Amino acid sequence: MNHRSLTFRLLAWHCGFLLVVGVIFAAYVYVRFTFSLHETIRDSLSTRMKDIETLARPLLDNPRVLANSIEWRFAPAAHDRFIQISLDGRLLYASPAPADRSFDPRSIVVNPGARGHLQNIGDLWVLSRVDTLANGQRVDIVTGELANTIAVARRNLRDVLIVALPVLLCIAAIGGYSLVQRALNPVADMINAAEELTFNSPHKRLPDAGTGDLLAELAHSLNRMLQRLDGAYQHVRRFSSDAAHEMRTPLAIARGELEFAVQYRGLTPEVRVALGNALDEIIRLGQTVESLMALSRIEDAAGTRDHRDVDLLELSRETIDEMRLLADEKKITVDLALATAGPVLAHGDPDRLRQVLVNLLDNAIKYTRPGGHVAVNVTRDARYAVLEVSDTGIGIAAEHHSNIFERFFRVDPHRGSTGAGLGLAIVKSICLAHGGAIVVDSVPGKGSLFRIKLPLSSAPTSAGADAA
Repeated sequence: MNHRSLTFRLLAWHCGFLLVVGVIFAAYVYVRFTFSLHETIRDSLSTRMKDIETLARPLLDNPRVLANSIEWRFAPAAHDRFIQISLDGRLLYASPAPADRSFDPRSIVVNPGARGHLQNIGDLWVLSRVDTLANGQRVDIVTGELANTIAVARRNLRDVLIVALPVLLCIAAIGGYSLVQRALNPVADMINAAEELTFNSPHKRLPDAGTGDLLAELAHSLNRMLQRLDGAYQHVRRFSSDAAHEMRTPLAIARGELEFAVQYRGLTPEVRVALGNALDEIIRLGQTVESLMALSRIEDAAGTRDHRDVDLLELSRETIDEMRLLADEKKITVDLALATAGPVLAHGDPDRLRQVLVNLLDNAIKYTRPGGHVAVNVTRDARYAVLEVSDTGIGIAAEHHSNIFERFFRVDPHRGSTGAGLGLAIVKSICLAHGGAIVVDSVPGKGSLFRIKLPLSSAPTSAGADAA
C-alpha cells in the first residue's frame, strides 16, 4: 500500500469526522444560544411586567398620573420599549413610538391565546399578561422590546462559527497530518530497512519501532519470520553444498569407469552408444555438481574474499581472446567496444568477474546462430562500472526475464542445451556479492543484452537494489 495514500485516507477520515462533529457542535451551540437569548428576553420582559403591575395598580383610576409615572420610570420612547395597559378592555396607557420610528405601537396586535408566552410581532418581542383585581376588574398589561438584539447576537454568532469552523478544521488537518506522519514513521523505517535487505546482509533485521504497540509487535513478528526464513535458507544451502560435495567423488569414479569401459574393443555398437550416452549424462551431472559447489562457495564468501581493483576493459579483452575459438567454430564474431577512454576499475575478485564474463559469453555464443555477432561494451558513470554483453541470438521472451536468474531455470529445456540452468544464477550471485546488479533486455528473434553494474573502485559498495 502506498504510504502517501494511507496518510491521505487517514487524514481524510480524521478531517471528515472533525467536520461532522464541528457542524453538529456548531448547530447545537447556535440553537442553544438562540434558546438562551429567548429565555433571557422573556425573563427580562416578565420582570418589567411585574414592575409595571406594581406601579400601575394604585393608579388605575388616574390615567394621567399613570402615564407620567410609566414615562418617568421606564422611558419607553428613549429605550425602544413598548408598553400597553388596559382596564376591562379600555386602554389606559400606550407608549409612544420611539424616536427612530423603528416600530409603530398602533400596529401591535397581541394574540389573546398566547398570553404568558413570548411572541414575535413584527420587529418586537412581546409578552402579555391579564390579572383580575379584587373587585373583578381585568388588567391587561403588554410589554415588549425590539427583536434586533437577538438578530444581531445570532448573526454575530453565525459569522463567528462560519469563520472559526474552517480555521479549526485547517488547524486540525495540519495537526492530524503531523500525528499521522509521526505514527507512520516507524512503518517507513521498517520499509527502508526491508528494502536494504540484500545478499550481502542476510542477517540484517527490521528496526524495533519502540512504540510498545502493534507496530512494535509487527516488527518483532517480521523479524522472527526473517529469522526462520534465514534458518531455512541456510539449511537448504548447507544441504545443497553437502549433497554436491558427497556426489563429487562417486561421479568422478563413475565417469572414470565409463571412460574405461567405452574403450573396450569387444563392445557391440549398441552397447557402445548406450555407454556413450551414460558417460555424457555423468559429465553433465558432474558439471551441475561443480556449479552447485561454486554457488555455495560464492554465498559463503558473500563478497568477503580478497578483492582488489580490476580493469574491466583488460579483463574483457583477455576473456574474449579465450572464448574466440568457441565463437570461430560457429563463425560468430565477438568484438569489444571501446566506448570509454582509459581503464574502468571495479573493486572485486578478478577470478569471479572473469567467471561472469565467461558464462555470459558462453550463453551468447551458444544461443546465437552461425554468422551472428556478439559484442562486449565497457563504460562507466558517476558511481558504477557498466559491463554489457549483447548478441544477435534467439532472444528471451519477456515473461521469462524475471526467472532466468533462478537456479535450474531454463527457458526451453528441449532445445538442445546440456546445461543445468545454473550459469546465470552464478552470475547473479557474483554480482550481488560485489554490491552490483544485473538486468536483461531481450527480444525474441532479435537478441539479448545483459547489463551489469559494479561499484567503481573509488565508490563505496552499495546494495544491488541501488545499483539497479
